[in-house]
Amino acid sequence: MKPYFPMFVSLEDKRILVVGAGNIATRRIKALMKFGASIRVVAPLFDPELEGIEELDLINRGFIPGDLDDVDMVVIATNNAPLNEEIAGMCEARGIIKNVSSNQKLCDFFFPATILTDDIIVGICSGGNDPSVTKSARADIEKFLKNRR
Repeated sequence: MKPYFPMFVSLEDKRILVVGAGNIATRRIKALMKFGASIRVVAPLFDPELEGIEELDLINRGFIPGDLDDVDMVVIATNNAPLNEEIAGMCEARGIIKNVSSNQKLCDFFFPATILTDDIIVGICSGGNDPSVTKSARADIEKFLKNRR
């Protein structure tokens, strides 16, 4: 696996497209919302949790290539692996960074487990190898941060 550089990036005013609106997409959207991004979600069906969130731009249809116009980042989370790969290829051709939930080899970035406090943000990632290690590290770090106050 290639190494990934851990980087904290401002998502304020960034335009993010999420293709798909199931459980994985919903988790990704909730994580991104904490950081001020402008999020458009394109899907024929939506997780009910998303439907009441006013900050989201929900587009009720399947993906079309024009959805990639003027976006900074794409999260691809449909339950259709060939479609995910096709969209990833379009992103690659346009130079748009992407995360593909069904295929970590196609990802330009991973979603870290995050811990947010009033004065610190921690991101933890196992590089897609072992989520249990990430979960355990997150619990340990949260405990440490709670005890330091």
